[in-house]
Amino acid sequence: MTKIERILPQGFRLVAKPSHCSLEGTCLEMKGRKLGPLGTEDVKLVLRSFTQGRFAMKPRIVCVDGAGSELSCEPEPLVVEVLEVTLPDHVATGCRSLDCALFGGIPKDYAVILTSTSCDERELLIKRFLEVGAQKGQVTFYVTTKSSGVDFLPKEYESDFYLFICNPQVNRMIESLPHVFKSSGVDNLTDISIAVASASRKLTASPKESRRACIEIISDVLLQHHAVSTRRWLSGLITDLKSKGFTTLAVMNPQMHSQEEVQAILGLFEGEINIYDRKAEEGRRRFLRVTKMHDQRYLKSEFLLEEESFMTRQNVK
Repeated sequence: MTKIERILPQGFRLVAKPSHCSLEGTCLEMKGRKLGPLGTEDVKLVLRSFTQGRFAMKPRIVCVDGAGSELSCEPEPLVVEVLEVTLPDHVATGCRSLDCALFGGIPKDYAVILTSTSCDERELLIKRFLEVGAQKGQVTFYVTTKSSGVDFLPKEYESDFYLFICNPQVNRMIESLPHVFKSSGVDNLTDISIAVASASRKLTASPKESRRACIEIISDVLLQHHAVSTRRWLSGLITDLKSKGFTTLAVMNPQMHSQEEVQAILGLFEGEINIYDRKAEEGRRRFLRVTKMHDQRYLKSEFLLEEESFMTRQNVK
């Protein structure tokens, strides 16, 4: 048996396969797998699709007999129905891979941390998380040291998007707007907490929509204030945001800190998501995996991150 052609319907991706096989386009190369007379072999594949609907799998199996002649057969088509599984009270992140792994998004009111080195995929996930919230009319807080990539959000969604920038050059980075809060850095954690608390106190007591917050300054704070002070400050901030109905995504680069400091921070969160890179058949690629989500169902498999993993603005409902 040399190969199985047309193994992937359009829009599907191969997630798992036997170790002796390799995928070339939509063809599964069997590398000369030998079968005896009337022999059979099970080929178990795991496929993934982000597109709902009914799809027909029409594989063509190609073999070479003892005389070197090529033979082929086409089994009966297999119809696969793809359904979207979305649990209630989940907050969509804008990353289809992550929302798929979490059955709809981050559980409402959870505080979850994303661990990742600096990379395009991390920045895109953060941007989509913020953008989706603003587009849905959800109050969205963003605590960061930079405004690049999201500086249009305070203007476009001025009633729902709140930007907290902690940077010595903040006045050069963005103009003053009603929902833009400026700090000269992360030296004074109390000032940051007061700014966030002051903004949250002005919100309605019973929101109609979910609220979301992204805290992207953890590594900066941890470098300057170390584990004990950072943990104390972050614990208070998370508690305050939860009391106001926020679902929180925090971000940390674990390679910037000692293992002891990393563990001190991770313990504050109900969920953990990791972006990492490793060698794949196509070279080094970046993957996403949910490693923790207390008392919730989630997929433990890894997801390859590609441009199609992130929903476009038109996809948001």
